Amino acid sequence: MNETLAKTDLVLSHQTYPGGYALLRVSTRLAAALQPGHFLGIDGTAWAVLQPSPHQGWADCLQRGASMPATAREAAVGGPFGEPFDAAAATPRAVLLADGEGIAPIVFLARVLRARQPRTKPFALFELASPLPFRPQPSRIMTPGLPAGAIAALPLLEDWSIPSRLACPAGDAPGCFEGEVLELARSWLDIAQGVADVTVFACGGRALLAGARELAGDYRLAYQTREPVKSL
Repeated sequence: MNETLAKTDLVLSHQTYPGGYALLRVSTRLAAALQPGHFLGIDGTAWAVLQPSPHQGWADCLQRGASMPATAREAAVGGPFGEPFDAAAATPRAVLLADGEGIAPIVFLARVLRARQPRTKPFALFELASPLPFRPQPSRIMTPGLPAGAIAALPLLEDWSIPSRLACPAGDAPGCFEGEVLELARSWLDIAQGVADVTVFACGGRALLAGARELAGDYRLAYQTREPVKSL
């Protein structure tokens, strides 16, 4: 059950990124309750949880186009909101799909899946439009079955040794796959040996979620899809 009571907490830091994205760190007594797919209500706006630190009592949240609370001021923090992913139901491998709305929940999920026992091996794919909210880097993690030239990865996941790739349908971002993220996922699944042990996870807009369900159906895979919380 969601704990929706707003509590007064503190904005610890914030940072803006290209594309209208903002990263916010807030102290919150809700940190221990946060799971991948959860959102926090911060001063009445839904922010996707990127990563919580239950022991230190804070959470990093990502949002696009939201008003930025000032640092070192009190904020009304409530939640968690939204339906979290069921990480315990994951199979030994997972393909994670996100568009610009689902970046934070999928990054959070990738970290949780990699750390759980028995371990799940996640492969995260993102479909983004320019300007990208971060500077991609060439992946150091070899991943068979991908088109030549699709080497751009999310730096944070590279730091965690989690393979990832970026798709940019407009074709205006070097190193990114010039097509939809679902095409990239099919390319990988077509050569992945024994795909029955793969679960599809997706977070984003309705078109992505519908495509993820179709993808899972075509390969007869388990799947979980979550639509981001947009209003409280």
